[in-house]
Amino acid sequence: MSDTVAAGPFSNGVNLDRDVGDCATILLAGGQGTRLHELTKEECKPAVSFLRAGRIVDFVMASAVRSRLNHIIVATQYRPDVLSAHLTEVWEPKFANGLTLRDGSRAGKSGYQGTADAVRANLTEIDRLSPKYLLVLSGDHILDMDFSALIGRHRDSQAHATVAVTRVPLSQAKQFGIFETNEAGDVIDFAEKPARARPIPGDGKMALASMGIYVFDWQWLRAQLLNRPSRHDFGHDILPLALAENSLRVDCLPNRPDGSPGYWRDVGTLDSYLEAQIEFANPLAMPCRLPHRYPALNAGKLVGTRSIAQRGARIPESCRLTNAIVAEGTILPPGLVVGEDVAADSRWFRRSEGGTTLITPEMAARWREDHPSLFALSA
Repeated sequence: MSDTVAAGPFSNGVNLDRDVGDCATILLAGGQGTRLHELTKEECKPAVSFLRAGRIVDFVMASAVRSRLNHIIVATQYRPDVLSAHLTEVWEPKFANGLTLRDGSRAGKSGYQGTADAVRANLTEIDRLSPKYLLVLSGDHILDMDFSALIGRHRDSQAHATVAVTRVPLSQAKQFGIFETNEAGDVIDFAEKPARARPIPGDGKMALASMGIYVFDWQWLRAQLLNRPSRHDFGHDILPLALAENSLRVDCLPNRPDGSPGYWRDVGTLDSYLEAQIEFANPLAMPCRLPHRYPALNAGKLVGTRSIAQRGARIPESCRLTNAIVAEGTILPPGLVVGEDVAADSRWFRRSEGGTTLITPEMAARWREDHPSLFALSA
């Protein structure tokens, strides 16, 4: 159901959905993504290729469009040029009031100091919109979910803060902010990347993890940011304040706008980045909808065994790849075998603890230089 909203920064004279018209949105897209190593050497994590046709950030932007958000403030920082150009060209026209790009360099010489600090630095821009709520999104996850449903449930709860959460294996909990709830579902504790996490009641193998997506009461959050300028991170600094006031709630991964189960994957490591793309390998069993700009047919095409190639990569048929990521623009030498010899993979390429091998143009060139006779024969 929609209402005509009075003219102002949010409405621009257009018809807005009642559930999102009083909520501003900021997308945090400035992270380097150091655990992706060479993949983020020249561009930020949200701009890294995903499948062959798009970038990681496309998934959150597609969900934002489907959730009928009409404007997003985008906080960029690390190597923002590729990301900014991509967002401006592909996504800005799809929002009624466009996008506002805010690079961290505007926050001073040191840039944004954390997730909460990125919001603090854009406080004036948010205030200009006079929102009642603030939706905070992350630009570096693969997801398909309904943000308007999350906003609506936060509004109904009247809590200071709501965090979208999902279940993760207990063995992975130290990578996330972890919530402890009682049998009634109330939040009773929160720890940011704990060494030892408490499991979900009744499920000793899983923990309840933050997805890095938040809805805040804007006036409450604004006061915390102004009163505590030295506190820079939502997980470490802001969420504990809401918990102390008994006004922190969690919202399990919301369904998509069509009512089907939501989808969210963290792609912060080489292993998870590869695994997420393998999930898309079968066009008939896509785990979630692809953003509109992805070709439907070879979006999840694999090369070799459980291996992927980024845009512009060239792989001769004589290569044999297993659990490999061939980075953008990489040209592999004929006959290259990857994924069968741990020592060799570790010597020439980057091999993760989980067994994923990353091959970049520089690594492939170094392999050629050190195998001149072999390369000459195979060529």
